[in-house]
Amino acid sequence: MPDGLSAQVAGSSTIFPRGYLWQAPVWYAVAAGWLALSHWPPLWFRLSALAGLLGATVTFLAVVNSVRTTAFTANETGVWLGLPPYSRRRGRLRRATTYLPWQQIERVRMRSRPGGVRLEFILNSSAHLAVLGQRYSPLQRACRWLLLLIPFWYLRRPTALTTPLEGPPRYEVTLRGKTIDELRPVIRALAPREVAVAVLVRKT
Repeated sequence: MPDGLSAQVAGSSTIFPRGYLWQAPVWYAVAAGWLALSHWPPLWFRLSALAGLLGATVTFLAVVNSVRTTAFTANETGVWLGLPPYSRRRGRLRRATTYLPWQQIERVRMRSRPGGVRLEFILNSSAHLAVLGQRYSPLQRACRWLLLLIPFWYLRRPTALTTPLEGPPRYEVTLRGKTIDELRPVIRALAPREVAVAVLVRKT
C-alpha cells in the first residue's frame, strides 16, 4: 500500500470560487435582453450575435469544466485540498490549501460521476472553526455572489474546493480518472477505523 494518494481534481472548483461560473449565463442573459429590446442593429445581425454569444458561453463553460489539476492529497494524517505549492495563479486566497485531519472527519461518502468519483468529507463536532468556515445568511451569500460580477474580484476569494458546504458541514471534491473500486480500499486503509467510508448508489 503506498504512503498516500494524490489525484487530479476535475472542474473549476480548483481555480474559481463557488458560484463563479453562474456569471456566464447571467451576462449572456443581460446581452440577450439588450439585443431583444434594441431596434438597432438589424434583426438578422442581433440573431447572429445571440447565436455567437451562446456558442462562446457554452465553449467557455465546457473548457473550464474540463480543467484538471492535482489538488487532492491524502495520507494517514489527513486530507489536503487546494492548488499545489508550485501553482503560479494569482491571488493569495486562491493558492491557499485546506487541511482536514482525519480526527475531524466523521465519514467519507463516495459517489460515481462521469469520468471519475465525487468524494464528500463530512466533518464531526470536533472540527475547528478554521475548517468549518464562516457561516453566512442567505442575504450575505447573495451579496457575496454579486461581488463576483466585479472583474477580477474572484482573486480575493478562496476557491470552491477549499470552501466548506453546509448541511452537514462538508467538503466535496471530484477526482478525475478514478473509480470507486480503486478509491475505496485506499481511503479505507488511510482513514482511521472510526471514520466511516460509504458508497452512495443512485436509486433507480
